[in-house]
Amino acid sequence: MNYYHMTSLDRLVSISREGLTPRNEENSKLINDTKVKVFFSEGFEGAIALFVDFDIVYNDIKCGKTKLDNKELEDKVKSSKDLSEYLKDGVYLQFDGTDIKNERNFENGCTSEVISPEKLNVCILKDLTSEKVIFSRFEVIKYMMSKIKPEDIHYYGVSYDNSPNFDEATKKIQGKVKRYYSKHFNEIEKYNNYSLEYVPILDFVRKYLKEEK
Repeated sequence: MNYYHMTSLDRLVSISREGLTPRNEENSKLINDTKVKVFFSEGFEGAIALFVDFDIVYNDIKCGKTKLDNKELEDKVKSSKDLSEYLKDGVYLQFDGTDIKNERNFENGCTSEVISPEKLNVCILKDLTSEKVIFSRFEVIKYMMSKIKPEDIHYYGVSYDNSPNFDEATKKIQGKVKRYYSKHFNEIEKYNNYSLEYVPILDFVRKYLKEEK
């Protein structure tokens, strides 16, 4: 099973040296997650569900429908033009989750383990016609959406106090994803002409971020 972790470009150099270490950063605080963990999603399905949920939370905060206890973070959301500006440039990291215990669910997965740099790859898209390479997280997630239908997404994970009913959670997630797909159909469709490749993070940093040796 491939696991995916979304991160900003300015963190890639440190991640290439230290790996993914348990943290609790702004994106977790935005959805009121207080756990200090390494966060990830399982497969395209989990990454899509999380991104759509994040988009909904962002827009609810921006329009004032949802209030945050963290006023500084709330102001940061409201002052940004859109989700792309708020998150800034970033990528999706991929790693093999075969030997990693997911402590939560397919969407908001987490572990207390450190994921070493040797296990991490950066997702890149290659245009099948021009061979142009892109790696923006906003384009990679649209590629994933071009490969997965909303009805293919099913909730699963461990059971815990107040965990949702799996069937009800599946219907809710599928509905949210369908609405997102409908709104962004033209953006998603164009990625049918791309292929997804995984580049080791050290190679990516050297080639695309031009880190000095």
